[in-house]
Amino acid sequence: MWVEDLPNGKYKYCERYTDTKGKTRKVSVTLDKNSSRAQNEASRLLYNKIDAKLEKEKQKIEDEQNKIASITFWEVQDEYFSIYEETVKAKTASLRDTAKKKIRSLVSEETLLSDVNSVFILEILEKLYYKENYSYSYIKTLKASFNMVLDYAISKEYLAVNPISNVKIKKKVLTLEQREKKKEKYLERSELKQVIKDMAVIDKSTSLLIEFMSLTGLRFGECVAIQSKNIENNVLHINGTWDSVSNSKTTTKNIYSDRKITLPKRCLQIIDEYPLKYPKDKISKDNYIFIYKNNKPYNISVVNSRLKKINSSKNLSTHIFRHTHIALLTELGIPLKSIMERVGHNNPQTTLSIYSHVTEEMSKNIIEKLNEIDLLN
Repeated sequence: MWVEDLPNGKYKYCERYTDTKGKTRKVSVTLDKNSSRAQNEASRLLYNKIDAKLEKEKQKIEDEQNKIASITFWEVQDEYFSIYEETVKAKTASLRDTAKKKIRSLVSEETLLSDVNSVFILEILEKLYYKENYSYSYIKTLKASFNMVLDYAISKEYLAVNPISNVKIKKKVLTLEQREKKKEKYLERSELKQVIKDMAVIDKSTSLLIEFMSLTGLRFGECVAIQSKNIENNVLHINGTWDSVSNSKTTTKNIYSDRKITLPKRCLQIIDEYPLKYPKDKISKDNYIFIYKNNKPYNISVVNSRLKKINSSKNLSTHIFRHTHIALLTELGIPLKSIMERVGHNNPQTTLSIYSHVTEEMSKNIIEKLNEIDLLN
């Protein structure tokens, strides 16, 4: 304890102590005198004050611990998503909300956060993947959703360690049928021609749209978000994507997706041929190219429903035309890095899966051609 003289003639008695978090604190009392009796009285008051503060801190810690012990996984999930949905696009938030609902069908509302440990999560994911045959990519999505909530719980000091770090799901060995399905990620040239031809019978504008995607490798959202001002001569600036949830143009998927590509002549012809046009008095550089009847960009569900009408051995969806473009470029001998830049990939995994398969098929063709060569006759 030490004493400080005050300007008003009184005396401040001070003492330091260490709080429950290990930090050094200071308390003080002011008395009229600086005598032995006053010092004893000050010492008593200071230590009572310190005891009261420490008791209050301990009570606060106990209250927080009780609150944390009783908090449910659902409560933390709601707390996290109320912030998360303000930081992402509406479409991304919608996809995460779907995963959130799936998790809630597997984790009861009463489940405490403290009970969501690595064993708890692992048993859920193993059941879905190994017994109920959900796809590996879907399992990864659910695991990521668990991870985001639990990471948030750590930042709020509800948890000390994220149990997801101990959750490992080993990928199943692919069956022959599944391996063959991987080949269905893209269309061969002959298949693409037939799909475009068949779609032209169903709907001409959709036929032109999927042909354009096959020649550019654009994602569907990127394609329908193209505005007149994004095209200069034969160069297309892909600077956004159409968000079907907010019904508006938003930023691209990531920084790698914001790119410029050169359009082949056929793409420029498609834009000129596209049957749906704006009224003359409403034409502007802000106009979208691939519009539907309401002058709004095409809805993906409309295109996918039309693709279902085509008889094909492949599983047709809008994304297959993006993969088909990668296959076409591979056949043309374009380097992998150049393909990735054109389609806006920063992770080579998807590009490489198509690239490797096509080059494998090309190698087979080389052998077939070499076998046909007869150097003896």
